[in-house]
Amino acid sequence: MEITPFAGPIPGQSLTSEPGNVPWEKPSALSDPMDVLEMYMEKLNDKEVMDDVIDMLDIGIPVDIVSASLLTKGVLEGQHTVDVKLLLRPLVSIHIKALADVVGVDYKMSMDDYEDKDAMRKEKRKKILAAKLAQRVGVIPEGKADAGEEIVMEVEKQLDEPQEEVQQEQPAEEPAGLMARGQ
Repeated sequence: MEITPFAGPIPGQSLTSEPGNVPWEKPSALSDPMDVLEMYMEKLNDKEVMDDVIDMLDIGIPVDIVSASLLTKGVLEGQHTVDVKLLLRPLVSIHIKALADVVGVDYKMSMDDYEDKDAMRKEKRKKILAAKLAQRVGVIPEGKADAGEEIVMEVEKQLDEPQEEVQQEQPAEEPAGLMARGQ
């Protein structure tokens, strides 16, 4: 996919379209967080979804990214709001972790669990995970994906997005040379 400056929307374009054309601009289908949690527990117990989630964990995709992708998909479909997503993310992550424990799959909780210390190695790790995911799943025709494959496609999007990096402060260098004070 090539990114060009002309591929995105025109600034202000959302202000000219009719409100409510997309699912997230309408009231959500579920408003009670417990109902939403129950929906995700049922979804994760579906064999197709569970197989795809376990495959993603098996190739090294962290639990945190899988749960975030699953919940983001629900927001984009208008099933629930973003605040419910933020409330349920830890609970869905714990459930996915429990599924992985039952099946016996090794997993990482987040990208921070990898031993990559620099940004270049982390980017390489993300590309490797995306390639493994694409190889395992193959190309899914538009509109032909089952519930588990839709989650896989959302995880691919999450891997492409930049992750929050923790910046370490660099120690200030002491001035040196002829004009340095205190010498």
